[in-house]
Amino acid sequence: MNEYDSLILTKLLEKENGISTRTPEQADLIVLNTCAVREKAHTKVYNRLRSLEYLQKKGKKIGVIGCMAQNLREELLYENLPLDFIAGPDSLREIGQYLHGKEAGTHLTLSKTETYEDVIPTVEHHLNNTENKITAFVTIQRGCNNFCTFCVVPYTRGRERSRSVQSIVQEVQNLVDGGIQTVVLLGQNVNSYRYQDTDFVGLVKALLNHTDIERIYFTSPHPKDYPMELIELMAENPRFCNQAHIPLQSGSDSVLKRMKRNYTAKEFLSLIQRFRETVEDVAISTDVIVGFPGETEEDFQQTLEVMEKAEFDSAFMFAYSERKGTIARKRFIDDVPEEVKKRRLNQMIDLQLKRSKAKNEAYVGKTVSVLVEAEAKRSSQQNPQFVGKMRNARKVVFPTPNEKVTIGDYVNVQIDSASSVTLFGNFIGKAEKPTLKRV
Repeated sequence: MNEYDSLILTKLLEKENGISTRTPEQADLIVLNTCAVREKAHTKVYNRLRSLEYLQKKGKKIGVIGCMAQNLREELLYENLPLDFIAGPDSLREIGQYLHGKEAGTHLTLSKTETYEDVIPTVEHHLNNTENKITAFVTIQRGCNNFCTFCVVPYTRGRERSRSVQSIVQEVQNLVDGGIQTVVLLGQNVNSYRYQDTDFVGLVKALLNHTDIERIYFTSPHPKDYPMELIELMAENPRFCNQAHIPLQSGSDSVLKRMKRNYTAKEFLSLIQRFRETVEDVAISTDVIVGFPGETEEDFQQTLEVMEKAEFDSAFMFAYSERKGTIARKRFIDDVPEEVKKRRLNQMIDLQLKRSKAKNEAYVGKTVSVLVEAEAKRSSQQNPQFVGKMRNARKVVFPTPNEKVTIGDYVNVQIDSASSVTLFGNFIGKAEKPTLKRV
Protein backbone atom coordinates (compact mmCIF):
# COMPACT_ATOMS: atom_id res chain seq x y z
CA MET A 1 0.00 0.00 0.00
CA ASN A 2 2.76 2.45 0.89
CA GLU A 3 4.59 1.77 -2.36
CA TYR A 4 1.41 2.45 -4.31
CA ASP A 5 0.84 5.66 -2.32
CA SER A 6 4.35 6.70 -3.31
CA LEU A 7 3.36 6.26 -6.95
CA ILE A 8 0.26 8.39 -6.36
CA LEU A 9 2.36 11.11 -4.74
CA THR A 10 4.83 11.00 -7.64
CA LYS A 11 1.96 11.53 -10.10
CA LEU A 12 0.55 14.39 -8.00
CA LEU A 13 3.92 16.15 -7.76
CA GLU A 14 4.48 15.77 -11.50
CA LYS A 15 1.24 17.70 -11.99
CA GLU A 16 2.95 20.47 -9.98
CA ASN A 17 5.89 20.35 -12.43
CA GLY A 18 7.98 18.25 -10.06
CA ILE A 19 10.60 15.85 -11.42
CA SER A 20 11.78 12.72 -9.59
CA THR A 21 15.50 12.65 -8.77
CA ARG A 22 17.81 9.72 -8.23
CA THR A 23 19.37 11.04 -5.00
CA PRO A 24 18.23 13.25 -2.09
CA GLU A 25 21.06 15.65 -2.86
CA GLN A 26 19.48 16.47 -6.23
CA ALA A 27 16.03 17.14 -4.78
CA ASP A 28 14.32 20.27 -3.49
CA LEU A 29 11.68 18.18 -1.71
CA ILE A 30 12.43 14.93 0.19
CA VAL A 31 9.49 12.81 1.36
CA LEU A 32 9.67 9.71 3.58
CA ASN A 33 6.64 7.44 3.24
CA THR A 34 6.21 5.51 6.47
CA CYS A 35 4.57 2.49 8.09
CA ALA A 36 3.29 2.23 11.66
CA VAL A 37 2.55 -1.49 11.73
CA ARG A 38 6.01 -2.81 12.59
CA GLU A 39 7.90 -1.83 15.72
CA LYS A 40 11.24 -1.04 14.06
CA ALA A 41 9.73 1.25 11.43
CA HIS A 42 9.82 4.40 13.56
CA THR A 43 13.46 3.83 14.55
CA LYS A 44 14.44 3.57 10.88
CA VAL A 45 12.56 6.78 10.08
CA TYR A 46 14.15 8.73 12.94
CA ASN A 47 17.61 7.57 11.87
CA ARG A 48 16.91 8.39 8.25
CA LEU A 49 15.66 11.88 9.12
CA ARG A 50 18.75 12.64 11.17
CA SER A 51 20.94 11.48 8.29
CA LEU A 52 19.20 14.08 6.08
CA GLU A 53 19.62 17.01 8.47
CA TYR A 54 22.54 18.44 6.47
CA LEU A 55 20.26 18.76 3.45
CA GLN A 56 17.63 20.67 5.40
CA LYS A 57 20.34 23.14 6.39
CA LYS A 58 20.92 23.67 2.66
CA GLY A 59 17.29 24.65 2.19
CA LYS A 60 15.76 21.33 1.17
CA LYS A 61 12.21 20.67 2.40
CA ILE A 62 11.80 17.36 4.27
CA GLY A 63 8.51 15.70 5.06
CA VAL A 64 7.12 12.49 6.55
CA ILE A 65 3.89 11.03 5.18
CA GLY A 66 1.91 7.86 5.75
CA CYS A 67 0.77 5.94 8.79
CA MET A 68 3.55 7.03 11.14
CA ALA A 69 2.81 10.68 10.45
CA GLN A 70 -0.82 9.99 11.32
CA ASN A 71 -0.15 7.92 14.45
CA LEU A 72 3.01 9.45 15.95
CA ARG A 73 2.55 13.10 15.07
CA GLU A 74 3.42 14.42 18.54
CA GLU A 75 6.65 12.45 18.70
CA LEU A 76 7.64 13.52 15.19
CA LEU A 77 6.92 17.17 15.87
CA TYR A 78 8.64 17.37 19.24
CA GLU A 79 11.70 15.14 18.77
CA ASN A 80 13.75 17.99 17.31
CA LEU A 81 13.96 16.19 13.99
CA PRO A 82 14.85 17.88 10.68
CA LEU A 83 11.25 17.99 9.54
CA ASP A 84 9.24 20.64 7.70
CA PHE A 85 5.89 18.92 7.30
CA ILE A 86 3.91 15.77 8.05
CA ALA A 87 0.91 14.41 6.19
CA GLY A 88 -1.34 11.39 6.62
CA PRO A 89 -2.30 8.91 3.88
CA ASP A 90 -5.41 10.92 2.95
CA SER A 91 -3.53 14.24 2.55
CA LEU A 92 -1.20 13.49 -0.36
CA ARG A 93 -2.83 16.24 -2.43
CA GLU A 94 -1.43 18.78 0.04
CA ILE A 95 2.24 18.00 -0.59
CA GLY A 96 2.60 19.88 -3.88
CA GLN A 97 2.51 23.26 -2.16
CA TYR A 98 5.92 22.53 -0.65
CA LEU A 99 7.37 22.66 -4.14
CA HIS A 100 6.13 26.24 -4.36
CA GLY A 101 7.50 27.82 -1.22
CA LYS A 102 5.24 26.73 1.63
CA GLU A 103 7.41 26.61 4.76
CA ALA A 104 5.82 24.11 7.16
CA GLY A 105 2.59 22.37 7.95
CA THR A 106 0.62 19.45 9.38
CA HIS A 107 -1.98 17.63 7.29
CA LEU A 108 -3.64 14.76 9.14
CA THR A 109 -7.34 14.82 8.30
CA LEU A 110 -8.75 11.34 7.63
CA SER A 111 -11.23 11.23 4.77
CA LYS A 112 -14.31 9.06 4.39
CA THR A 113 -14.20 9.36 0.61
CA GLU A 114 -10.59 9.81 -0.64
CA THR A 115 -9.47 6.96 -2.89
CA TYR A 116 -7.24 8.88 -5.36
CA GLU A 117 -9.02 7.06 -8.17
CA ASP A 118 -8.46 10.07 -10.44
CA VAL A 119 -4.68 9.80 -9.90
CA ILE A 120 -3.74 6.68 -11.82
CA PRO A 121 -0.02 5.85 -11.90
CA THR A 122 1.34 5.05 -15.34
CA VAL A 123 3.18 1.91 -16.36
CA GLU A 124 6.38 3.95 -16.22
CA HIS A 125 5.69 4.85 -12.59
CA HIS A 126 5.35 1.17 -11.74
CA LEU A 127 8.41 0.07 -13.70
CA ASN A 128 10.60 2.77 -12.18
CA ASN A 129 9.71 1.49 -8.73
CA THR A 130 10.65 -2.19 -9.05
CA GLU A 131 12.99 -4.68 -10.67
CA ASN A 132 10.01 -6.85 -11.62
CA LYS A 133 8.89 -5.46 -14.98
CA ILE A 134 5.78 -7.58 -15.49
CA THR A 135 4.04 -7.18 -12.10
CA ALA A 136 2.16 -4.15 -10.77
CA PHE A 137 0.31 -3.39 -7.53
CA VAL A 138 -3.09 -1.69 -7.71
CA THR A 139 -4.89 -0.29 -4.67
CA ILE A 140 -8.63 -0.94 -4.88
CA GLN A 141 -9.70 -0.27 -1.30
CA ARG A 142 -8.49 1.86 1.61
CA GLY A 143 -9.14 1.80 5.34
CA CYS A 144 -10.56 -0.81 7.69
CA ASN A 145 -13.73 -1.16 9.79
CA ASN A 146 -12.70 -4.25 11.77
CA PHE A 147 -10.87 -2.61 14.71
CA CYS A 148 -8.84 -5.64 15.73
CA THR A 149 -7.50 -4.64 19.13
CA PHE A 150 -3.81 -4.96 18.20
CA CYS A 151 -4.07 -2.98 14.96
CA VAL A 152 -3.50 0.71 14.32
CA VAL A 153 -4.77 0.74 10.72
CA PRO A 154 -8.32 2.08 11.38
CA TYR A 155 -6.76 5.04 13.20
CA THR A 156 -4.11 5.78 10.57
CA ARG A 157 -5.99 4.86 7.39
CA GLY A 158 -9.57 5.61 8.37
CA ARG A 159 -12.75 3.78 7.44
CA GLU A 160 -13.25 1.49 4.48
CA ARG A 161 -13.95 3.01 1.08
CA SER A 162 -13.48 1.57 -2.39
CA ARG A 163 -12.56 2.83 -5.83
CA SER A 164 -15.03 2.53 -8.69
CA VAL A 165 -14.97 -0.63 -10.77
CA GLN A 166 -14.48 1.43 -13.93
CA SER A 167 -11.34 3.17 -12.61
CA ILE A 168 -9.76 -0.15 -11.57
CA VAL A 169 -10.58 -1.85 -14.87
CA GLN A 170 -9.14 1.14 -16.73
CA GLU A 171 -5.93 1.13 -14.69
CA VAL A 172 -5.39 -2.63 -15.06
CA GLN A 173 -5.94 -2.58 -18.82
CA ASN A 174 -3.57 0.41 -19.12
CA LEU A 175 -0.97 -1.68 -17.30
CA VAL A 176 -1.58 -4.63 -19.61
CA ASP A 177 -1.16 -2.37 -22.63
CA GLY A 178 2.21 -1.36 -21.17
CA GLY A 179 3.44 -4.94 -20.79
CA ILE A 180 2.22 -5.88 -17.31
CA GLN A 181 1.10 -9.51 -17.00
CA THR A 182 0.39 -9.81 -13.26
CA VAL A 183 -1.52 -7.49 -10.93
CA VAL A 184 -1.76 -7.68 -7.17
CA LEU A 185 -4.94 -6.04 -5.86
CA LEU A 186 -4.26 -4.16 -2.64
CA GLY A 187 -6.30 -2.98 0.32
CA GLN A 188 -6.10 -2.82 4.08
CA ASN A 189 -9.06 -5.19 3.98
CA VAL A 190 -9.01 -5.97 0.29
CA ASN A 191 -11.76 -8.55 0.00
CA SER A 192 -14.24 -6.32 1.83
CA TYR A 193 -14.21 -4.24 -1.37
CA ARG A 194 -17.62 -2.84 -2.26
CA TYR A 195 -18.46 -0.10 -4.74
CA GLN A 196 -22.19 0.50 -5.06
CA ASP A 197 -23.60 -2.99 -5.79
CA THR A 198 -20.28 -4.63 -6.72
CA ASP A 199 -18.40 -6.70 -4.14
CA PHE A 200 -14.90 -8.17 -4.41
CA VAL A 201 -16.01 -11.21 -6.40
CA GLY A 202 -17.84 -8.92 -8.81
CA LEU A 203 -14.74 -6.78 -9.23
CA VAL A 204 -12.56 -9.82 -10.02
CA LYS A 205 -15.12 -10.99 -12.56
CA ALA A 206 -15.08 -7.53 -14.17
CA LEU A 207 -11.28 -7.71 -14.47
CA LEU A 208 -11.48 -11.21 -15.96
CA ASN A 209 -14.11 -10.14 -18.47
CA HIS A 210 -12.95 -6.64 -19.42
CA THR A 211 -9.15 -6.75 -19.21
CA ASP A 212 -6.47 -8.98 -20.66
CA ILE A 213 -4.50 -9.34 -17.44
CA GLU A 214 -3.00 -12.82 -17.21
CA ARG A 215 -2.67 -13.27 -13.45
CA ILE A 216 -4.56 -11.73 -10.51
CA TYR A 217 -3.48 -11.94 -6.86
CA PHE A 218 -4.74 -9.96 -3.85
CA THR A 219 -3.72 -8.94 -0.34
CA SER A 220 -4.39 -8.31 2.53
CA PRO A 221 -7.74 -9.89 3.45
CA HIS A 222 -9.76 -10.82 6.52
CA PRO A 223 -11.01 -14.41 6.97
CA LYS A 224 -14.61 -13.22 7.36
CA ASP A 225 -14.63 -11.98 3.77
CA TYR A 226 -14.04 -15.29 1.97
CA PRO A 227 -17.44 -16.36 0.62
CA MET A 228 -17.69 -19.71 -1.15
CA GLU A 229 -18.29 -17.85 -4.43
CA LEU A 230 -14.78 -16.37 -4.21
CA ILE A 231 -13.21 -19.77 -3.52
CA GLU A 232 -15.12 -21.33 -6.42
CA LEU A 233 -14.05 -18.53 -8.78
CA MET A 234 -10.42 -19.21 -7.88
CA ALA A 235 -10.98 -22.90 -8.60
CA GLU A 236 -12.69 -22.25 -11.94
CA ASN A 237 -10.57 -19.53 -13.53
CA PRO A 238 -6.77 -19.98 -13.74
CA ARG A 239 -6.22 -16.24 -14.18
CA PHE A 240 -7.50 -15.71 -10.60
CA CYS A 241 -4.48 -17.39 -9.12
CA ASN A 242 -4.59 -20.23 -6.63
CA GLN A 243 -2.82 -18.43 -3.80
CA ALA A 244 -4.63 -17.14 -0.73
CA HIS A 245 -3.34 -15.15 2.21
CA ILE A 246 -5.53 -15.89 5.24
CA PRO A 247 -4.32 -14.24 8.48
CA LEU A 248 -4.72 -16.50 11.51
CA GLN A 249 -3.11 -14.22 14.17
CA SER A 250 -3.73 -16.81 16.91
CA GLY A 251 -5.04 -20.37 17.26
CA SER A 252 -6.40 -19.77 20.75
CA ASP A 253 -10.08 -18.85 20.99
CA SER A 254 -9.52 -16.78 24.13
CA VAL A 255 -6.74 -14.78 22.44
CA LEU A 256 -8.77 -14.40 19.25
CA LYS A 257 -11.61 -12.99 21.35
CA ARG A 258 -9.29 -10.45 23.00
CA MET A 259 -7.95 -9.58 19.56
CA LYS A 260 -11.56 -9.07 18.37
CA ARG A 261 -11.00 -11.25 15.32
CA ASN A 262 -14.63 -12.50 15.29
CA TYR A 263 -13.90 -16.12 14.42
CA THR A 264 -12.86 -19.23 16.32
CA ALA A 265 -10.00 -21.59 15.56
CA LYS A 266 -12.54 -24.18 14.40
CA GLU A 267 -14.17 -21.72 12.00
CA PHE A 268 -10.76 -20.73 10.65
CA LEU A 269 -9.77 -24.33 9.99
CA SER A 270 -13.11 -24.90 8.27
CA LEU A 271 -12.25 -22.08 5.86
CA ILE A 272 -8.84 -23.63 5.19
CA GLN A 273 -10.52 -26.98 4.52
CA ARG A 274 -12.91 -25.38 2.00
CA PHE A 275 -9.93 -23.96 0.11
CA ARG A 276 -7.98 -27.24 0.15
CA GLU A 277 -11.01 -29.25 -1.04
CA THR A 278 -12.07 -26.79 -3.73
CA VAL A 279 -8.94 -25.18 -5.23
CA GLU A 280 -6.39 -27.49 -6.82
CA ASP A 281 -2.78 -27.01 -5.65
CA VAL A 282 -3.72 -23.91 -3.65
CA ALA A 283 -0.95 -22.25 -1.64
CA ILE A 284 -2.06 -20.64 1.61
CA SER A 285 -0.02 -18.14 3.61
CA THR A 286 -0.87 -16.50 6.91
CA ASP A 287 0.06 -13.96 9.61
CA VAL A 288 0.59 -14.97 13.25
CA ILE A 289 1.29 -12.91 16.38
CA VAL A 290 2.89 -14.50 19.44
CA GLY A 291 2.92 -12.98 22.91
CA PHE A 292 -0.36 -11.07 22.74
CA PRO A 293 -1.39 -9.84 26.22
CA GLY A 294 -2.57 -12.73 28.35
CA GLU A 295 -1.25 -15.43 26.01
CA THR A 296 -0.47 -18.50 28.11
CA GLU A 297 1.71 -21.43 27.18
CA GLU A 298 -1.49 -23.38 26.48
CA ASP A 299 -2.69 -20.61 24.15
CA PHE A 300 0.62 -20.76 22.30
CA GLN A 301 0.46 -24.54 21.94
CA GLN A 302 -3.06 -24.22 20.56
CA THR A 303 -1.73 -21.84 17.91
CA LEU A 304 0.97 -24.32 16.95
CA GLU A 305 -1.67 -27.05 16.68
CA VAL A 306 -3.84 -24.93 14.37
CA MET A 307 -0.83 -24.12 12.20
CA GLU A 308 -0.02 -27.82 11.96
CA LYS A 309 -3.59 -28.68 10.94
CA ALA A 310 -3.77 -25.81 8.45
CA GLU A 311 -0.46 -26.83 6.83
CA PHE A 312 0.36 -23.30 5.75
CA ASP A 313 2.70 -23.04 2.81
CA SER A 314 4.32 -19.97 4.36
CA ALA A 315 3.77 -17.58 7.23
CA PHE A 316 4.67 -14.10 8.43
CA MET A 317 5.29 -14.43 12.16
CA PHE A 318 5.81 -11.63 14.67
CA ALA A 319 6.15 -10.99 18.38
CA TYR A 320 3.47 -8.66 19.72
CA SER A 321 4.48 -5.09 20.41
CA GLU A 322 2.18 -2.34 21.63
CA ARG A 323 0.97 0.30 19.20
CA LYS A 324 -0.07 3.76 20.31
CA GLY A 325 -3.78 4.36 19.94
CA THR A 326 -4.84 0.73 19.72
CA ILE A 327 -7.56 -0.86 21.84
CA ALA A 328 -5.08 -3.45 23.11
CA ARG A 329 -2.78 -0.78 24.52
CA LYS A 330 -5.68 0.87 26.32
CA ARG A 331 -7.29 -2.31 27.69
CA PHE A 332 -4.54 -4.88 28.24
CA ILE A 333 -1.22 -5.05 30.02
CA ASP A 334 1.65 -6.20 27.81
CA ASP A 335 2.38 -8.98 30.30
CA VAL A 336 4.22 -11.62 28.27
CA PRO A 337 7.95 -11.18 28.98
CA GLU A 338 10.11 -10.35 25.98
CA GLU A 339 12.25 -13.46 26.46
CA VAL A 340 9.10 -15.61 26.36
CA LYS A 341 7.90 -13.86 23.20
CA LYS A 342 11.29 -14.44 21.60
CA ARG A 343 11.35 -18.13 22.57
CA ARG A 344 7.83 -18.73 21.26
CA LEU A 345 8.53 -16.85 18.03
CA ASN A 346 11.73 -18.77 17.36
CA GLN A 347 9.99 -22.07 18.03
CA MET A 348 7.15 -21.15 15.69
CA ILE A 349 9.48 -19.98 12.93
CA ASP A 350 11.54 -23.15 13.17
CA LEU A 351 8.45 -25.37 12.86
CA GLN A 352 7.00 -23.34 9.99
CA LEU A 353 10.26 -23.31 8.02
CA LYS A 354 10.42 -27.09 8.25
CA ARG A 355 6.80 -27.33 7.13
CA SER A 356 7.38 -24.89 4.25
CA LYS A 357 10.41 -26.85 3.10
CA ALA A 358 8.49 -30.12 3.20
CA LYS A 359 5.66 -28.57 1.18
CA ASN A 360 8.14 -27.31 -1.42
CA GLU A 361 10.02 -30.63 -1.53
CA ALA A 362 6.77 -32.29 -2.62
CA TYR A 363 7.38 -30.67 -6.02
CA VAL A 364 10.77 -32.35 -6.51
CA GLY A 365 10.64 -34.50 -9.63
CA LYS A 366 7.61 -32.65 -11.02
CA THR A 367 7.54 -30.35 -14.06
CA VAL A 368 5.83 -27.04 -13.35
CA SER A 369 4.79 -24.03 -15.45
CA VAL A 370 6.57 -20.80 -14.51
CA LEU A 371 6.05 -17.19 -15.55
CA VAL A 372 9.54 -15.66 -15.86
CA GLU A 373 9.78 -12.45 -13.83
CA ALA A 374 13.47 -11.42 -13.73
CA GLU A 375 17.05 -12.52 -13.93
CA ALA A 376 18.11 -14.34 -10.77
CA LYS A 377 20.51 -12.52 -8.45
CA ARG A 378 23.25 -15.07 -9.11
CA SER A 379 22.81 -14.94 -12.86
CA SER A 380 25.88 -14.23 -14.96
CA GLN A 381 26.82 -14.22 -18.62
CA GLN A 382 28.48 -17.59 -18.20
CA ASN A 383 25.64 -19.01 -16.11
CA PRO A 384 22.35 -17.28 -16.97
CA GLN A 385 19.61 -17.93 -14.42
CA PHE A 386 16.07 -16.68 -14.14
CA VAL A 387 13.48 -16.46 -11.40
CA GLY A 388 9.75 -16.74 -11.85
CA LYS A 389 6.57 -17.85 -10.16
CA MET A 390 4.18 -20.72 -10.47
CA ARG A 391 0.54 -19.76 -10.58
CA ASN A 392 0.26 -20.40 -6.84
CA ALA A 393 3.07 -17.85 -6.31
CA ARG A 394 5.84 -20.33 -5.48
CA LYS A 395 9.21 -18.90 -6.49
CA VAL A 396 11.26 -20.98 -8.94
CA VAL A 397 14.91 -20.42 -9.90
CA PHE A 398 16.39 -22.18 -12.93
CA PRO A 399 19.40 -21.91 -15.29
CA THR A 400 19.05 -21.52 -19.07
CA PRO A 401 22.52 -22.29 -20.45
CA ASN A 402 21.57 -23.01 -24.07
CA GLU A 403 18.21 -21.35 -24.53
CA LYS A 404 17.17 -17.73 -24.96
CA VAL A 405 14.57 -16.88 -22.33
CA THR A 406 12.83 -13.52 -22.06
CA ILE A 407 11.15 -11.95 -19.04
CA GLY A 408 7.43 -12.56 -19.49
CA ASP A 409 7.87 -15.99 -21.07
CA TYR A 410 6.06 -19.04 -19.76
CA VAL A 411 8.45 -21.97 -19.35
CA ASN A 412 8.40 -25.53 -18.05
CA VAL A 413 10.85 -26.33 -15.27
CA GLN A 414 11.58 -29.71 -13.72
CA ILE A 415 12.14 -29.25 -10.00
CA ASP A 416 15.17 -31.03 -8.54
CA SER A 417 15.54 -29.41 -5.10
CA ALA A 418 13.83 -26.98 -2.72
CA SER A 419 14.39 -24.76 0.27
CA SER A 420 11.70 -23.37 2.56
CA VAL A 421 11.14 -20.40 0.23
CA THR A 422 12.36 -21.40 -3.24
CA LEU A 423 12.13 -24.23 -5.74
CA PHE A 424 15.18 -24.99 -7.92
CA GLY A 425 15.03 -26.80 -11.20
CA ASN A 426 16.12 -27.34 -14.79
CA PHE A 427 14.72 -25.59 -17.82
CA ILE A 428 12.73 -28.06 -19.97
CA GLY A 429 11.40 -25.74 -22.64
CA LYS A 430 9.12 -22.84 -23.36
CA ALA A 431 5.41 -23.21 -22.75
CA GLU A 432 2.47 -21.64 -24.54
CA LYS A 433 0.91 -18.57 -22.98
CA PRO A 434 -2.36 -19.56 -21.26
CA THR A 435 -5.60 -18.53 -22.93
CA LEU A 436 -7.49 -15.63 -21.38
CA LYS A 437 -10.46 -17.42 -19.87
CA ARG A 438 -13.46 -15.18 -19.21
CA VAL A 439 -16.23 -15.72 -16.68
